[in-house]
Amino acid sequence: MKTALALVVGVVVGVVIWFLGASPEWAAVLAVPPTAFGVLVSRVPRATDIVWSSAPPPPGSISTAHASTLASRLAEAAEDPRRYRERFRARFARLGIEASEMPDPEELAERLRRVE
Repeated sequence: MKTALALVVGVVVGVVIWFLGASPEWAAVLAVPPTAFGVLVSRVPRATDIVWSSAPPPPGSISTAHASTLASRLAEAAEDPRRYRERFRARFARLGIEASEMPDPEELAERLRRVE
């Protein structure tokens, strides 16, 4: 639809130039650049088109709450090594994470505090 409108505008420009006294050949030659520009503009997507997307989540999202909760639990587990072995190693194993590859609880708690 937009391309057809650009072509119609080009024909109108050519006819106006012809009525102003130019020969039909010159009117056609002078109407080509505005017509080509109109077709180009009608084919290119607009940079000002509205992109409908949701707003980003607020900074106090649920992931921050989980990180702070886990950091405090790891800090408690650092004080009690038995608790770390019983609770966290079993949960890591269910997730397929080797507990031997994980840093010690103090370092892990510190990393999670930085995530907050």
